[in-house]
Amino acid sequence: MSRMVFIDTKWNPKKNNNSKKHACYDPEKDVFFEVDSLTELKEYDEIYLDSSIFPNMWQQLKEVISNGRKVYYFTRPWKWKEIRGRFKEELKAKTGKVSKSDRGDAYLLWKAYELSLIKNNTHRYFRPLTIIDIELRPLLMRENMLYKNLQRIRNASIVGVDVESDVEILEKRLKDVRREIVDRAIKLIPGFTDIVKNLGLDSEDINGLTGLAGELVYNRSTSYSSSVRFHGLYKAKGYDARKMKKYNHRAQKYLMMLTNAILRKNNELHLPRYKDMRRVLWMVIGARKQIGLAGDGAGA
Repeated sequence: MSRMVFIDTKWNPKKNNNSKKHACYDPEKDVFFEVDSLTELKEYDEIYLDSSIFPNMWQQLKEVISNGRKVYYFTRPWKWKEIRGRFKEELKAKTGKVSKSDRGDAYLLWKAYELSLIKNNTHRYFRPLTIIDIELRPLLMRENMLYKNLQRIRNASIVGVDVESDVEILEKRLKDVRREIVDRAIKLIPGFTDIVKNLGLDSEDINGLTGLAGELVYNRSTSYSSSVRFHGLYKAKGYDARKMKKYNHRAQKYLMMLTNAILRKNNELHLPRYKDMRRVLWMVIGARKQIGLAGDGAGA
């Protein structure tokens, strides 16, 4: 039987001696403990993380996965309030309180897993991390950060702030990281170049190829209806509906980049609309099915 551990992750840079440790719960031994690094969990076959994967964790995760252990992460953080309410009596008995705590969150992660087993929908709550995630997600996170900084500085220029040199530096860094994303996607994602050809993308269109790489990393589903919901490509209805709308913002961003590249290739110069993005999403899913790149659920 596989040994499992459930972890409430914490940002703990090595430079900060007072940083928090990762709180862990072992359901087999029914014990809590703490670790500084995920690489310390050598006796466990399956490692379950909450939804927070911090920058300093990627190298640790690479080592863990390379050693043959399986790592999963929680995909529905908006369910925490519901889960805490459902298991509040058990949580109080286990940790002495119902309010948020590191140990309590590690325990609730186990209860969410246990409940998903009963409902036979574990794949909806926990996604496996692969070497593709380990290699590409940190780069996509860096790309997203650089893009936001570039947008902020460009907005400053609108009100007369002299930021020309800063813009040039960030544009180069953004282009470099997008090139690196594309190079790694070609090496790591099965059928990536086939999908590029199928979509008719220019092999030199770095923005479009980055959008495709991000889309393939964040959305693993080959179900069109699930993918539409995952990207938020629908109009929210009802009272306060926009606040209740749940979707993956990063997946939507990269699909928008890809859609924009395809629109421009077809001399359609308007901004991507939901119907354009749904059309491109259908094309991507069709291309993945055609080359046998099956998914494992509704997004990641």
